[in-house]
Amino acid sequence: MSAKRSEDIDPRSSWRDLLVNGVRRLLAAVIPLLLPILLGACVTLPRASFTAADQAKASPPGFSHIRYTQDQLEYAANLRAAIRPDAQGHFNILAISGGGANGAYGAGLLQAWARSGQEPQFQIVTGVSTGALTAPLIFAGGRWTELLEDAFSGPQTSHLLQSRGLGGLFDTGLFSKAPLEQLVRRFVTDDLVSAIAAEHAKGRRLLVGTTDLDTGQLVIWDMGAIASKGGAPARELMIQVLVASASVPGVFPPSMIPVQAGRRHFTEMHVDGQTDSAFFAIPLTVLLDKGATAMSPFRLRLYVLINGQLDSAFAVTPRSTIPILTRTIAAGAKASIRALVLNTFEFCHYRGCDLMVASMPLTLSDAPLDFSAAHLSALYTAGAAAEHNGETWKTDAPLTAPSQ
Repeated sequence: MSAKRSEDIDPRSSWRDLLVNGVRRLLAAVIPLLLPILLGACVTLPRASFTAADQAKASPPGFSHIRYTQDQLEYAANLRAAIRPDAQGHFNILAISGGGANGAYGAGLLQAWARSGQEPQFQIVTGVSTGALTAPLIFAGGRWTELLEDAFSGPQTSHLLQSRGLGGLFDTGLFSKAPLEQLVRRFVTDDLVSAIAAEHAKGRRLLVGTTDLDTGQLVIWDMGAIASKGGAPARELMIQVLVASASVPGVFPPSMIPVQAGRRHFTEMHVDGQTDSAFFAIPLTVLLDKGATAMSPFRLRLYVLINGQLDSAFAVTPRSTIPILTRTIAAGAKASIRALVLNTFEFCHYRGCDLMVASMPLTLSDAPLDFSAAHLSALYTAGAAAEHNGETWKTDAPLTAPSQ
C-alpha cells in the first residue's frame, strides 16, 4: 500500500495524536512522583483499639480528676466547691472564644483592660482554640498579661501557617503544627506553670476545652489541677492540651494524647475546642437544671469575649464554588455563636446573673486564617483602642430575645 500524501493527512488527527502522546509522556513522568503520596492517602495510620468503656475510665498517665465533660455532675460540683467570691461579693467568670488570628483583637482588648486597673479578678477563666492560648496569661495575671502582645502579634505568630506542600492534601492537616507547638512552648514555662498552680490553690480555676473526636464531646481540662502536679509531666500535658485546643481540623493535624485505663494504654484524638463549642462558661448540669433559681448565693458576673464578629458584614458573593462554600461556612459558624450567646443571655436573665459580651466590630477584617504581621498588629491595636474608649462590653443581646 502506498503511503498517504501529506495533503491526505487529517490535520486534526495529527494534532490529536500529538496531544495524546504528550499527555502519555507527562503522566509517565508525573505518576512515579505522585504515587507515594497517593498511596499514603489510602493508608490509615495505626491506632490501638479501645472501647467506649475504656475511654470513659481513661486519664493521662500519672493524672486523675483533671478533666471532665460538660454534663458530668463532678464537674459542676467541683466548681461549686471552689467558688470563693471577691471582696465585693462578686463571682467573676471570663470565657474566651476561638477565632484563630482574630485572637489578636481579644489580646489587645484584655491587655488594655488589665493595664487600666479596671479588670476584675476572675474566679474562673475558660478558653477554647485561640482563647485557650490567651486564658493562661490572663489567669496568671500581672507580668504574664504583659506577654499577650508578643504572643498574638509578635513575629513568631505571623509564621504559624507553614504549608506542608502536596503532602498536606493527603495527610491529617494542610499546615505543619511545629510552629504552633514552638509558640506554646515559648510561653508555657515552668514559671507560668507554678504561677497557675498558685492561683489554683487560692480556689480559682483555669479551664481549657478540646474536642475529643472519638467521643464527639467537648473535654474540659482543669489546667490548674494539672499544674499543681508540678514538674515536667505537668508542663508537657499542659502544652499538649493547649496545642490540641488550637488545632483547627484540616488546618493542623490533630493531637494524639496518650492515656491509660487500668493496664490499657492508647491515644485519644483531640482537636480545636471550638469544633464543639465557640466558648463555655456554665456547666450543662447547671444550665439545664430548671429547679435551681441561682447558681450561687452571691452575684455572678459573666464576661464573654468573642474573637470574631457576631454578624456578617455585607458582601456580594461571587457565583463560584469556593466563595459560596466559604460564605456558607462563615454564616453557619456565626449563627451557631449567636445562638450560644442568646442561650447564655436567657440563662442569666432567669438566674439573676450579669452578662457582658465583647466582639469585633464590623469595621475590622474578620479573617481567622490571616496571620500576616500587618493583620495581627491592626487587630491588636483595634482591640486595645476599643477598650480605652469604653466600646467593648455590651449588656444587650445581639438579637431580640424570645418573648417572655
